[in-house]
Amino acid sequence: MSDSKQRYSDSSHSYIDNDVPNSMVDQGRYSRSKDREAKWNESWEKQPVNLNEIVNRFTPSAQGRRRGVKYVFENDRWRIDADMVAGYLRIYDKKAKKNVKLNGLPGSNKETHFKILKRKEM
Repeated sequence: MSDSKQRYSDSSHSYIDNDVPNSMVDQGRYSRSKDREAKWNESWEKQPVNLNEIVNRFTPSAQGRRRGVKYVFENDRWRIDADMVAGYLRIYDKKAKKNVKLNGLPGSNKETHFKILKRKEM
């Protein structure tokens, strides 16, 4: 049985290898995502997270699905948006209508971006 990190990684590889080369829309998404990564990755790396732990904490049992350049895990209260190109995630509180820090409280833009650890770093 695969875990959340594996499903995200498999979808990411498929998106980059198959969808991006064949779609102008996805090429634009890919380019914008890479631009965000180049600009903000150093800041994101200050807050590394294990995707499995985040999914288990906020959206337990959510399988996740692709939505554009994001892989989304969602339940009634929370949505985790994991960027499949740049490798970061954000946690959105649907009740507060804000992105949150790891403790579930709203935070600044800088406080609410988290770098997804690679499998070997977990």
